[in-house]
Amino acid sequence: MPNAARSSLALSVVTALGLAAAGSAQAHLVEDFGVRRGAPAHISLSTGFNGFVGAGIKKIQVDGVQMDAFCIDPFTMALRSSPGYKFVPLTKAPEAPFTLSASEATEISDLWAMFYNPGMKENKAAGLQLAIWEIVGGDDFSVIGKDYGASIMLAALRTYSGPGAGLIALTGPGQDYVVKTPPGQGDESTPTPRPRSTPTPTPHSSATPTPPAHSTPTPTPTSTPGPTRPPGPTPTPPPGPTPPPHKVPDGGSTFSLFAFAIMALLAINKIGYLVPAFTRVQTRR
Repeated sequence: MPNAARSSLALSVVTALGLAAAGSAQAHLVEDFGVRRGAPAHISLSTGFNGFVGAGIKKIQVDGVQMDAFCIDPFTMALRSSPGYKFVPLTKAPEAPFTLSASEATEISDLWAMFYNPGMKENKAAGLQLAIWEIVGGDDFSVIGKDYGASIMLAALRTYSGPGAGLIALTGPGQDYVVKTPPGQGDESTPTPRPRSTPTPTPHSSATPTPPAHSTPTPTPTSTPGPTRPPGPTPTPPPGPTPPPHKVPDGGSTFSLFAFAIMALLAINKIGYLVPAFTRVQTRR
């Protein structure tokens, strides 16, 4: 009896899981109305096709909801309408041998993020479609003649470091498509790996050597000049007492000078007396 109960429980779990898987991978009706914005392009495929095709944004409806899409399967004919499509990650479309790798899915996501716009010009839309086909087809796909800037878009991938667009694939009986992930389908699309982003190693902190202290010379203070005398006449100092003469003779020297002066006066008087007498003598002669 216990074994029967365990078997019944296991069967119920398997049934529930099967229903959940079926619900997540339910089929969708996809209608393809052709290229709504683009230009004719001359392409060549390894399968033998060589000719002109419409390249650009495709107008499709998924269960009646209109979406912009790009073809990711140039090797398969488009169907006007098919109910057998499923939403899958980009790395699960298209069918082998052209199933996208993780790096190729990243490149398509980056191209969409860089260049897609609902109102983009026809030539730019054609160039974006051709760039996507170049990624998918590789050496099995080539553009003959005008590529509408597809080569420039592919070259821009080498320097792009921004976020990619959130995309999901639609795979089914006809061509496979890439569209923006619609609401409610996030669990079926896996985050696109970004192999180009390499984490930058954190540098180890090392002790910074302290530079030796250098003796700083003390600046020599400069003398501050005093106030400058304004120009003008030099003031004359007020009169004061005359300083005493240097080397004044003592009392003994003064008496000798006084005697000498008296003798000089007597001599002068005597000479003055003799001169008139001498004059008279000359007159008489």
